[in-house]
Amino acid sequence: MTRNTVSKPRKTDRRTLYTRSVIKDALLEALGEKAFEQITVTDVCRRAEITRATYYLHYQSLTEVLDELLKDALQTAEDTAKTSDEDALQILSLLADGGTGHLKEKESLLPVCHRVAHLPKYQVIFHDETISAYVVNQIFQWQRPKLVPVFMQTFRLSKKESEMLLLFVITGTYNVNKALNWKKDDTWYMIHSMLLKFTAGGYGRLEKENNSTVKN
Repeated sequence: MTRNTVSKPRKTDRRTLYTRSVIKDALLEALGEKAFEQITVTDVCRRAEITRATYYLHYQSLTEVLDELLKDALQTAEDTAKTSDEDALQILSLLADGGTGHLKEKESLLPVCHRVAHLPKYQVIFHDETISAYVVNQIFQWQRPKLVPVFMQTFRLSKKESEMLLLFVITGTYNVNKALNWKKDDTWYMIHSMLLKFTAGGYGRLEKENNSTVKN
């Protein structure tokens, strides 16, 4: 997947926002029928009922539209969360403290990487296996500036170590969701309750060992 790194100036008037919205909705509609790699600008323009000239006033590629959709999805997931990133590790311990029923009750506290794929409007993005690696990377890039400093401070890790830990967690979460066919049923809650306990235990040991090393 290639991207043009040169961005055009963006307008933010009401008409522009509307046009960009219908383009994004058109791509989501197309993703409900075919893989991203099979979708063309012409297809999106037809669904959005706009000309190609109008399309290129707003976006330079379909990947750019996809990027904006992912940003919208991640921001929505973050806006509906009931915790801050600074509390991420304490919240993880809270979530891991009980079983399936407990997780259902505290679901709004789940991290963004757990919640974003289940937003109804954006689910088609996560069902497309042809872009799964790209989507994982975008989630990682979104979470990196928020969680890497937390990992560095809490676990006494280097920046690189913290980035790899975050990538491991996000990739694992994504692939488990994919293996469960993105279906949020009782099995989903059972599996994620178990994984949260496993992750919290690992974080706890890492924090204890690394902080002990620093003191010594």
